[in-house]
Amino acid sequence: MKFTLRKFASRHRDILMRSLTVSLILSISGGAYYSYQLVRNTLLESLKKNALLELVQGRESLDRWLSNQKIHVETLANTAQVRSMDWAKTEPYLKSETLRFSDVYAIAIARPDGWRNVIGGKPANIADRVFFQKAMTGITNVSDPLISRANQSPSLVIAAPIRGGFDTNSQPIGEIHSLVSLERVNRVVSSLEYGKNSYAFAIDSQSRVVAHANPAFGFGKTQAQDTQLLEIIQHIAQNKQGIELIKVGNQAQYLAHLPLQEANWFVALLIPRENIESQLQSLDSIALIVAGLAISLLVILGRIQVIEQGHLKKSNELLEKRVTERTAELSSATAQIQQSQIWMIQNEKMSALGNLVAGVAHEINNPVNFIHGNLTYVNEYAEDLLHLVHLYQEQFPDSSEPIQHYLQEIDFEFLAGDLPKMLTSMRMGTDRIRQIVLSLRNFSRLDEAEVKPVDIHEGIDNTLLILQHRLKATSDRAAVEVIKEYGDLPLVACYVSQLNQVFMNILVNALDAMEDQRRSDSPNRAIRIKTQKLDQGMVQIAIADQGLGMTPEVQQRIFDPFFTTKPVGKGTGMGMSISYQIVTERHQGKLYCVSQLGKGTEFFVEIPIR
Repeated sequence: MKFTLRKFASRHRDILMRSLTVSLILSISGGAYYSYQLVRNTLLESLKKNALLELVQGRESLDRWLSNQKIHVETLANTAQVRSMDWAKTEPYLKSETLRFSDVYAIAIARPDGWRNVIGGKPANIADRVFFQKAMTGITNVSDPLISRANQSPSLVIAAPIRGGFDTNSQPIGEIHSLVSLERVNRVVSSLEYGKNSYAFAIDSQSRVVAHANPAFGFGKTQAQDTQLLEIIQHIAQNKQGIELIKVGNQAQYLAHLPLQEANWFVALLIPRENIESQLQSLDSIALIVAGLAISLLVILGRIQVIEQGHLKKSNELLEKRVTERTAELSSATAQIQQSQIWMIQNEKMSALGNLVAGVAHEINNPVNFIHGNLTYVNEYAEDLLHLVHLYQEQFPDSSEPIQHYLQEIDFEFLAGDLPKMLTSMRMGTDRIRQIVLSLRNFSRLDEAEVKPVDIHEGIDNTLLILQHRLKATSDRAAVEVIKEYGDLPLVACYVSQLNQVFMNILVNALDAMEDQRRSDSPNRAIRIKTQKLDQGMVQIAIADQGLGMTPEVQQRIFDPFFTTKPVGKGTGMGMSISYQIVTERHQGKLYCVSQLGKGTEFFVEIPIR
């Protein structure tokens, strides 16, 4: 009886142990499956955001181009020639303006009754055109594509009101508009893609296709015959923006779509499902392997009823090993997600900064262009008035005593000599402002997400111009000398805005490193920038400072995320980490530094010419 009880108790313990083991395996498998779903959904959302980011960059490219077209038309509307509403005087000036812009093939001016004159065309009445009606209410607008009455070709109209003065609340005295080719829109849309078999298109406020990657579906073509395209357009009309998985025909595809800011249009990108989700296949394979292992362990437990406790212990050890490996894989995946999130946050930050810079540049550029354009006429008028006074003095040398007294009081000779100099100085000032605005625009070219050949020296010079306020001397700091040793570099294919960000991060760190020297009498206050072409089809940009240098320990961690030697509140530790990703991952190049404590630091950027 005692033996039976012991045997029963032993069997009971074995059954209980196996039940606990099965429960443990099921719990771990359930947790692993939940973790897999969580990681998979997080990665999928990250990939969808990356795809949407491609479309955002295309939209910003179109918005910036349309904004520049608006600025051009508004600038013309404020000129004296256009305000005169005299077509005979205005036509030569508008012809010269048309030749300056490749996208514009004609400019027209219309009276309030709708009759307009156009370069290269006959007078016609456009009172029924929506763009004319909006302009006469004081709104600068971009029309939907239309068939031009001037040359019967698909066109885009940028219209603006013409006012008699500078009061923006006054009633327009006419309307001016430029006829713009759709070629630029077609190029931007054709360049948008996200993997094989993806394509983009743009639609206007009437849900008509403006541009399509397939020329057969462009504006005015047979788009109504494509039922799938019509279904996609209807979906966009119901869901204003975002990216979602929709059914197109018999296949599920991702549709990303966004509205434009400068026109009542939408731009969309249709992406095959596998282009986004193919990057999740490795994660799915790992999940299948783990699930297979869990099932295998359950089957083995069902078949080892007579295996000793030692075998069960070995099985448990194997299970723990698998769990440890899975945990390590999940930790690695989480770290990759964190890096992706950091990259996205930085991109959004730089995009917001670029929009702010572009907005400020736009607000400055318009009045400065107006002042700059009118200085020529002010100079001519001043010269004419001075010449008239001199003629009066020559013809009537014995003028009345009050006139002679007033000429002496205002020091007319000095005024006549100083006024042209003052106007010349004003022109130099407006030229300087326009140069700064141009540099700001070039530096904030965040819409240029595609790789394109650029002049590296221009990017460095634009960055230095933006940092000019930190390079100059102040009341408590000496100036920093910038020594340029530019080599003969070819155009380099790169992501220009991201490479400008790298230059900015390195130069800001160099200036921070020399703060102590600038506050003292130290002669070491220079930054040297050297560029050269390497033999391996690469270009090298070396930026050296004369700061305090870095210890070997700091050098080993300089590119780690969130690592910084600056005081709290002055650095996030993200600048060099982001720069390293831009150079090594985005450009397949190298970023490294050489530093000696007490003698300064030199960073080397090496990227392929391609």
